[in-house]
Parts: sequence; structure tokens; C-alpha cells
Amino acid sequence: MPTTLVCWNLKGSGNPDTAAVAEHIRSEGVDIVALQEVQWHQARRIARALGARSRRWSCKHFPGRTWPEGMAVIGVTGPVHVRTRVLSYGWRVWSWRRRIAQKAIVATAEGPLTLVNLHLTPHGEVGLREVEAAKVLAMVDPLAGPTLVVGDFNERPGGPVARQMAAAGLRDGSQQPSGGATGTDDAPTDPFPTNWRGWQRGTTKAPSRQIDYVYVSPAVRSVEVRVPRPAGDGLVRFSAISDHLPLTAVFDLGSGSDGLP
Repeated sequence: MPTTLVCWNLKGSGNPDTAAVAEHIRSEGVDIVALQEVQWHQARRIARALGARSRRWSCKHFPGRTWPEGMAVIGVTGPVHVRTRVLSYGWRVWSWRRRIAQKAIVATAEGPLTLVNLHLTPHGEVGLREVEAAKVLAMVDPLAGPTLVVGDFNERPGGPVARQMAAAGLRDGSQQPSGGATGTDDAPTDPFPTNWRGWQRGTTKAPSRQIDYVYVSPAVRSVEVRVPRPAGDGLVRFSAISDHLPLTAVFDLGSGSDGLP
């Protein structure tokens, strides 16, 4: 039986329309939701609108001048059990530079699933992103069972973190071609764009960069990852919410490391 996940960086400091967020997530027939840059009350509204079985919000940082920002895993059709790990700048709880990851054990119809929800360091701090990614990979054993690592990687396709994921046995569910972008901001438009650089709320301009991913382990038999592809006024529905598009992943779980049932 397929399981559906939506992964979305909501830019919570921009006060996204949580009703519109929940409407889209509901339309995808979702089982699990992984959110980045979301405030506690926003995650609660979304979970309640979805009639979710469980939710877990974790604080990333508390800037003081506004509500704390964090991440959330929502179990819509089943319970989730979540633990949080600090990846960098652990003592700087007031700083946006602080990074965390959530590790969730999700009950599905085909058995337990390990899910890691992350948001890695942005901009040109490639070395720090690699350190954070290594800590994330230490949290999971991709060969032990069905595993997804999802979220905002802040890296274009073909970068160092992508190579770390591949070396650990995780594959990119969006199946980026290896000859595409180089992981740098001056690269051409990515084949699977998820983010607007220089975003302006309500823009009708299409996003150009992929920095959001769904990585899956060999025990995930099949996965289809998609993002909305509307144009013009249809695109405004999403660009008015966040500088990121939502990713939807529909996958089947296997029982062995070879991905077979």
C-alpha cells in the first residue's frame, strides 16, 4: 500500500496562510508531513486542520523579537515518535544559524519507517553542511530498513551532500540527472526546481533552484517525487505561501535491503 509524504519549508516568519497549506496537503492524500521553518502555533493549526493523529514540533531557535522557529513532523494517518538532535551552533539558541534534525519512527501499513527531517546550513558554508549531513547519517542505518531523509538541504544538485547521501546508500527520489547543476548558485536552472532565489511574495515567475530533496533507502521499493507545476496565476497560490514549493513523495516499502518484498 503506498504511503504519501509532503515535505515543505513554510518560511514561518513570513506568516504563511496555514489554511492554504492544509488544503494543499489534504489534497495530496497525505499520511506524513515534514515541515521546516514553521512556528509551533502554525504546526498546530495545520495538524488540527488535517485531523492528524499526532504531531511533534521541535524548536530550532528563538530570536526573541518573534515566535520561535522550528520543525515539525505530523502523523496524519498514524502516530509518529520523534527525537531531536542539534547539528550545529547548539548553544546559540537565539541564532538562525542553529541547526537541528528530527528523527521520527512512523507507523505505516507496511511496518515502521525511519524518517529524518532536516534543514541544513545555507549559503556558501559547504564544509559545515557536510559536517551536519554526517551527523544526520550517523542517526540512521539506511541498510537496516525503510528510511527517508527529507527537507531543505540548501544545496543544488550534484553537491557534496548529495555525494554523502549516495555513499551512505540513499538515492535521490527526484532522480536528478548526474550531468545537471553543480551545486552552486551560479548554475543554470535545475530540472526539478523547488525554490525561488530572491523570492517576492505572489510572484508569477517560476522557481529555478532545487534545494529540497527526498532521499530514500534501498528498502523503499519505489518512490515518485513531484512538485506543483502550475504557471501564471496558478503559481501564485504557492508563491504567496513560501519561497519553497512543497514536495510530495509517494512510496512503497520493502522488507529487505535489496528493496524486494
